[in-house]
Amino acid sequence: MRTIVLAASLSLALSACGQPTEPATPAATVPAAEQTAPPAPTARQRAGVEGWETDLTSFPLIGSTLPAFALFQANGTELTQENLRGRWTIIGFAAATDALAKPENDYVAALNSAADQDPDLDFLAIRPAAVTPPPATPPAWPTLYDEKGFTTSLGVTTAPSYLLVGPDLTIEGYRGALSATPDDGIKSVIRGVAEIRKQVAAPQ
Repeated sequence: MRTIVLAASLSLALSACGQPTEPATPAATVPAAEQTAPPAPTARQRAGVEGWETDLTSFPLIGSTLPAFALFQANGTELTQENLRGRWTIIGFAAATDALAKPENDYVAALNSAADQDPDLDFLAIRPAAVTPPPATPPAWPTLYDEKGFTTSLGVTTAPSYLLVGPDLTIEGYRGALSATPDDGIKSVIRGVAEIRKQVAAPQ
């Protein structure tokens, strides 16, 4: 094959001798106004948000609507997913027992306090336990008792962990235990919420 290629090249070179050389045609250029910019990241592609994971590899339901639920608080009040509509909500999935939940409690208290100071942000805990009998000491933050397996059906396999849910009930972020990143406290989580809210509000 190499001999054939060389012979063909020599033949073309000889036939080109003596023929007028035409100026090369400049390559066409696309006006800057018509050039296509790379697409903006979608919610499922969002990366680099402080304090949160925002892609499908971290949680399969990122970008999906929060499934329906109907769970009770210790005082017997029922809440559904519709109670969350119209506001940003951090849902914390608590450990099953007080002993397992204890290392996280100080962080949860701080997160709940920070949410209280934001008129557009709520915090809600979901605990995989029966609501009856009611706890001897009422929880210090809004808590739903999941005796129906909602946590499991949602695909949450690690507790404590957290979801960030948007006003339209879209799951926008996921993260693990706050106590796993003690140096960050909750400041990075709140900054991440602000960044995600800004990205969601930006025109697409």
